[in-house]
Amino acid sequence: MTRALKSHYDLLIIGGGITGACIAWDAATRGLRAALLERGDFGGATSANSLKTVHGGLRYLQDANLRQVRKMMRERQAFLRIAPHLVHPLPFLMPAYRRRPGRSKLLLGAALKLNDLLSIDRNRDMDPARALPAGRVLSRDECLALVPGLEQDPLSGGILWHDAQIQNTERLLLSFILSAIELGADAANYVRVTGVLQEHHKVTGVTAEDLVTGQSLQIGARVVVNATGAWSHELLSGVPGYERQPRTTQSAAMNLVTRQLLPGPAVALPSRYHRPPPDQSGEIESRMIIIAPWRQYSIVGTLHIPAHGHPDYEAPGSELIEHFVAEINHAYPAARLKCQDVKHVHFGFLPAEENSPRGVTLMRDEQLVDHARHGLPGLITALGVKYTTARHLAEKAVDLVFHSIEHPAPPCQTRFRPIHGGDANGWHTFRQQAIAAVTAEGVSAPVAAHLVDTYGSAYTRLMPYVRQDQCWAEPVAPHEHVTRAEVLHAVRHEMALKLSDVVCRRTELGSAGPPPPQVAEQCATLMAQELGWKRQRVTREIDELYETYAPIV
Repeated sequence: MTRALKSHYDLLIIGGGITGACIAWDAATRGLRAALLERGDFGGATSANSLKTVHGGLRYLQDANLRQVRKMMRERQAFLRIAPHLVHPLPFLMPAYRRRPGRSKLLLGAALKLNDLLSIDRNRDMDPARALPAGRVLSRDECLALVPGLEQDPLSGGILWHDAQIQNTERLLLSFILSAIELGADAANYVRVTGVLQEHHKVTGVTAEDLVTGQSLQIGARVVVNATGAWSHELLSGVPGYERQPRTTQSAAMNLVTRQLLPGPAVALPSRYHRPPPDQSGEIESRMIIIAPWRQYSIVGTLHIPAHGHPDYEAPGSELIEHFVAEINHAYPAARLKCQDVKHVHFGFLPAEENSPRGVTLMRDEQLVDHARHGLPGLITALGVKYTTARHLAEKAVDLVFHSIEHPAPPCQTRFRPIHGGDANGWHTFRQQAIAAVTAEGVSAPVAAHLVDTYGSAYTRLMPYVRQDQCWAEPVAPHEHVTRAEVLHAVRHEMALKLSDVVCRRTELGSAGPPPPQVAEQCATLMAQELGWKRQRVTREIDELYETYAPIV
C-alpha cells in the first residue's frame, strides 16, 4: 500500500470515508481502474464518529418503510458475512411501558414479529457463528435481570432482538481500501483536491496538492465521484455550473465513549429530556438513546443538533457534553454518569432535512446525484447517511459510473466477497486454529487473540515481524495488546504518516480515548526510526495527537 498515483483513471473518488472506501472496493472488483484521494487520513472525519452498530432497520417499522427495513437487513447480513473478524452479533433490548404511547408491550411484540418475518432469510448461507436468533418478548423481571436499574414503574417488559456491532470501525474502513488496492486500485491520503478539470463542460479530472511532498498533481478520469460528505459543496463550489446543484443541510452528531454502564445487551431507551441542547431552538425530535457495550467501555448516542459554521472548525464544547450526560442520566438514572466518566467524544456531520420544525430530522436515504442532469457530465456525488448502508450506496454509485461511461455494468460482488482479513469461514474454528498458530511463534495468548481478532485472516502479514525480531511481538506498553509489529506494519504497508494515524485509526490504542503518555512516546519513537523524524517532529506529533481529544484532555 503505497501513495503512488497515475495520471489517468477510469474512476477518481474524492473522499476516504466509509462511502469512498466502499466505492473504491466495488469499482476494483468490477475491473475499473480506480483511485481514491483523501485530504486527511482515511476515516479521519465523519466516519470516525460511529455507534459501531450495524442496524437491521427495526426502527423504520414505525414509518411502515418496509423497503428500507429490508435494505438494512441485507446490509447487516453482508457486513457479518464479508468481515467476520470485525463484525459480530449484538443483542438489543428495548423496554416496554404501560401508559406510554407507542411503547406498549403488545405493540413492540407485534413489531418484533413483523421484524422476524421480514428477516426470515437472515441466516441463509451464513456462518453459524454469525447467525442471528429470532427476537423474544421479555417479561418485566427478565428485563430487570438483563438491565438492572431500568425504570421499574411503569415498566411492563420489553423485546430482545439481534443486530450487529463493529469492534473496530477504523480497521473495517481500512480493510475496504486494502481490498481495493489488492485488486489494482490506487489510494493516497493527505492529498487535497484543489480544483476540477473540465473540457467542454465535461468533468475530466482534478488538480490536487500532495500535502506530504508539496507536489502539484493533475489527475485525469473518465468519471469523478465526490464522496466528501459534509465538504461536498465546498469542494465543488468553484466549478462552473455547480451552483445549480441541489444542496443539503448538515447536522452535527455526537457519540460518547464512557466507562462501561451495561455489560449485557445494548439498550434502546426513549429520550424524554425536554431541555434543548446549547444553541438549539425549536422542538426536539423524539428519539432513542442507545447504550451499547463495546470492549470494556460503553458507547452512548446519538445527540443530533443543527450544524452551524464550517465542519473543519466546529467541535463539541464542554457545555454540549454536559447536556448529553444529563440527558443520558435522565433516560437511565442508574448510569449515574459524570463528565469525568467520558473517555472519548466522537463528533461528525450528517445530512439533514432542510427547515425541519423539530430541530433536526436526519435524511433516511443516501443520495446519489448524476450531475450530468444539471450540465456537468462526468461528475457524480455520493452522499451517505449511515455506516450500515455504505456498501449499498457504493454498489449503486458504481452502477452509475458504468452508465456514465456507456458500458454494461458487471454484476456487483461485494455482498458476498470477503474483504481484506475476512477470508475466515467457520469463524470460531478459524479463530482457535489461528491463535494456536500465532502462539506457536512465541507470542503470548492474549496478544495472539488480539492479532487474530483485529486482522482476521490477514494476521499472517504480522508474522514476518515476529520472526525477524521477537521484541516486535511485545506490546507497546504494559497492559496493552497492540504490538510494536503493528506500528511498524502500519507505517510500512498501511500508509500511516502521522502518529494519530497509528494511534487513532491503524490500531485501537486511541480509539476509546487518549492513550497514556508512554504509549504515545513509544509509538512516536518507532515511527521516528522508520520515517526519519527528529525529536522536534516527535514532540509535535505527540502534541497534535492529544489535541484531537479536546475538550476531554
